[in-house]
Amino acid sequence: QSTAFSVLLAGGGLKHMGAYGVTDDLAKKVVESPVSVPDLFATIHCAMGIDPAKELDDGDRPVPITDMGKPIQALF
Repeated sequence: QSTAFSVLLAGGGLKHMGAYGVTDDLAKKVVESPVSVPDLFATIHCAMGIDPAKELDDGDRPVPITDMGKPIQALF
């Protein structure tokens, strides 16, 4: 069972070129520079000019749009 996934990001002010993070030889386990899903979403939001710490309202309950994710600074 794999614990890794791949995503291609381009544009939006991203300046990093090439792969970010490293998996084992079978691409099943992250061995370097892991990125959580909230951090991936925060990076996408930041690249689009949206504050990743923003919250939306669901009735009377605030809901964070990225689950407290932090943008991956190495990609900017």
